[in-house]
Order: sequence, then structure tokens, then C-alpha cells
Amino acid sequence: MKAGTIAQAQTADFGVAEYILQKHAAAEPDRPAMTAMKLQKLVYYCQAWHLAWEGRASFPEAIRAWASGPVCPALYELHQGHFEIEAGFFAKRLCVRSNLGTA
Repeated sequence: MKAGTIAQAQTADFGVAEYILQKHAAAEPDRPAMTAMKLQKLVYYCQAWHLAWEGRASFPEAIRAWASGPVCPALYELHQGHFEIEAGFFAKRLCVRSNLGTA
């Protein structure tokens, strides 16, 4: 992955992923971790709904169609080898904070 791609993604798809993980952890404190596949699909749905409602993408990186479902390659590169991911996973690796609000 190119360095420019990571810089762009830090404020976009990683932020969306962290937001999803934080909301999941708050909603299910007994099971705060989420499978990587579920996270990938939820990021895909966020992008799809943003495109439908706003008419533009919420982050610039393309989502790829893989055999197991939609995948954002930048996210995959960081969580590869991890079955479950908890809130803070991407933040710890990239100094990313979810600043998408508390909605």
C-alpha cells in the first residue's frame, strides 16, 4: 500500500471502522469484539448508504469484491491474521481517533 493511501484512509475508512467498533462495544459490553468479516461488511454498508444519501463516497478507497464478501484492502492489511477486532484496534496501530460524533 502506498503511503498516500494510508494518510487518506486514516481520516476515512479507519475512522469509520473505529466508530463501528466503538458503537458495537458500547452496545454489547459482554462481547466487545467483532469478527473482521463482520466489520468489513459494515464498512461496506456505511459506504453504500453514504453514497445513496449524500451522492458521494464517505472515503476514497475502493471496496473490492472478494470471495468472502466486500473488503476494504487498507483495513484488511492491518487486521490480516486477526479473527476478532475490538475498539481501539486501528487507533493503536495508526493513531486514529473516531471523530464522527456520538450519534
